[in-house]
Amino acid sequence: MSGLRVDREQGATFVELFFDLVFVYAITQLTAFVLHDLTWAGVGRALLLFWLVWWAWTQFTWTLNTADTEHVLVRLPTLAATAVAFFLAQAIPDAFDGAGAWFAISYVLVRLIGLGLQEWVLRADRASEVPLLNVWTLSSMVGLGLVIAGGFADGGLRLALWAAAPVADMASAALAGRGTWDIAVGHFAERHGLIVIIALGESLIAAGVATSELTRDVAFAAATSGAVVAACALWWTYFAVLQVELEERLAAQEPRRLAAFARDVFSLWHAVVVAGVIGIAVGFEKAISHPDEPLSAAASLALTSGVVLFVGGLAGAAQRARVRGVVGPRLVLVVLALAATPVIPRLSPAVVLWSVAVGVALLAVVETRRVDGSRGQVAPA
Repeated sequence: MSGLRVDREQGATFVELFFDLVFVYAITQLTAFVLHDLTWAGVGRALLLFWLVWWAWTQFTWTLNTADTEHVLVRLPTLAATAVAFFLAQAIPDAFDGAGAWFAISYVLVRLIGLGLQEWVLRADRASEVPLLNVWTLSSMVGLGLVIAGGFADGGLRLALWAAAPVADMASAALAGRGTWDIAVGHFAERHGLIVIIALGESLIAAGVATSELTRDVAFAAATSGAVVAACALWWTYFAVLQVELEERLAAQEPRRLAAFARDVFSLWHAVVVAGVIGIAVGFEKAISHPDEPLSAAASLALTSGVVLFVGGLAGAAQRARVRGVVGPRLVLVVLALAATPVIPRLSPAVVLWSVAVGVALLAVVETRRVDGSRGQVAPA
């Protein structure tokens, strides 16, 4: 069997976008999970579930990167993974209760489909990455074993087993990232840009749901417009210049450094960014659903933590990629957001959301000018 690898320039295809739709649902479920248990313990459990959801998604950014996603033997397994991922997302609210086994089995099946498809594509075309793929596949079994064991365990043991899975996943990624992988740069960067759009869209969905039964008055308009402008400004800080800069630096990597760079900048730092959007969505929902009441301390921390993770995660990606003019302004905003956290419960939601919007918009303007002024100065990453 041959021809499973793409032999032309390929952008994100319809089957990949369809696959991503299930992860929109999963992100929505994670946001609801945090909203219903806005405590340190609840956020910690949500972060564990988020990692597993992210790792299942990012598996397919690698699996489908050089695969011909218009080939029926690639499309069918991807559609199968899409169907299974629905049950993964559906089980999120009760993953630490009665749905632990459902969540674990769904997660493992999605991952196994991704690993199996990756093996199939590369072996069918006798790709040079096969030895590395064997390392990646075999080492991934440790994390998968921990998740499946945790799904059938109870209470603290489930939590401990699932908490060990990200450590195993990181070790697996470190081992596999040492070698040379063939990566379609434009497609890889585009896939991660699309998931950021999906996550930001989810934050607006959360805001929309929160306003569906509210009286449309001045307080409603002020808070809602602040959330929408803030989301647009966050979009701008990624897509105005940084997305292009990250893709260009990915393309500039030597073959032996390409996989490690892609892993760090996209698979890992973008996880921080998307986790941040979940915190932002929680803050938006809390602020807009009660536009006449100040945010609680927990909701304030969720909002500012979300901004810190989004802005700081992209700062981490920019630092790893050696993008000039980005890290400094982003760290300033991170410090300001953290410093503002104790003050937020004393302010109206509209003031808080518009402050976020203005702060992020100023960041976008500053770094756009700074990056534009340093274009062409690509440092080795």
